[in-house]
Amino acid sequence: MGDRAVEFILYSLVASVVLTLLVNLIPLVFPDAASRAQKKIEEHARRAIEQHEDPERPRVKVFFPWKAMILVSILLTILVNVVAYFTRG
Repeated sequence: MGDRAVEFILYSLVASVVLTLLVNLIPLVFPDAASRAQKKIEEHARRAIEQHEDPERPRVKVFFPWKAMILVSILLTILVNVVAYFTRG
């Protein structure tokens, strides 16, 4: 294996350990976050059921992810510019 492969594996292992620690420590730092998230999910599900049962409400919902599109556009622009910078030499 080359030096880059070993370096990639090392970074992957470190990132995995750090992310695992974060996922396990966040509930300790914010103990009410799980219950609040569960309440929000239940509220959203309840609203969705009520809206589905309402005969006056239109059946078709249009989802337009404009925030995600802007974020992806910015990230792709940065990626294209970085690749162009490094390919020029």
